[in-house]
Amino acid sequence: MKKILSCCPIAAFETMHLVPANFQFQPGKAVSALTAKVCWLQETEATVLLCHGEQVAKYGGRYGDTEGYLSAVDQAFRESKQLINSYQLNSKSRDNIQIQVSIVRTPVFELFSQDIKFSWDRNANWRQYDRVAHDWMQIQYPDQPMSNHNVVRPVRPMIMLDQKTIWSSRLDESQYLDTVRDFKDKWTVNEPIDLEFQNEQQHVKTS
Repeated sequence: MKKILSCCPIAAFETMHLVPANFQFQPGKAVSALTAKVCWLQETEATVLLCHGEQVAKYGGRYGDTEGYLSAVDQAFRESKQLINSYQLNSKSRDNIQIQVSIVRTPVFELFSQDIKFSWDRNANWRQYDRVAHDWMQIQYPDQPMSNHNVVRPVRPMIMLDQKTIWSSRLDESQYLDTVRDFKDKWTVNEPIDLEFQNEQQHVKTS
């Protein structure tokens, strides 16, 4: 299995019935499965865009959450402010700087390991995880034969929750920090969500 080292939070979890990706299925025979708790690790990626009008002229830095969850946004913002000063831009300039952010979730197995502290980053707690996708596939009903109603499907390697431009140098300078702060507040992760319970509640509301 491929490992992930991350200082980002587990945003959700669910129970999946899993079979190895290389399992040889036999028609008419029940399929045994591993019933496991799968966690969804939530991370951000931020890219700095140098634009001429509405067109991207050049790509700047691309950042991950190497300083803690949502720190990619802070790193991109720092670069953007430097570029504004270097190019002497303001809110009315045709040339402008934008920050595009992606919020993604990756399915992982939690490992029973202690938090890791690095000398170069003592503020973030890092943990190691196993990726679920590629090594495992998901079956809906374990211990039953495969059928049109009991199919085996790949585990999605990643879910894109959101991808958009969250900040621009065309904003008034007084709005710079508030805009970044509002985005981070919106995507703050508190307690992990039980996706099965959430789906059950939504089903009750619609039935």
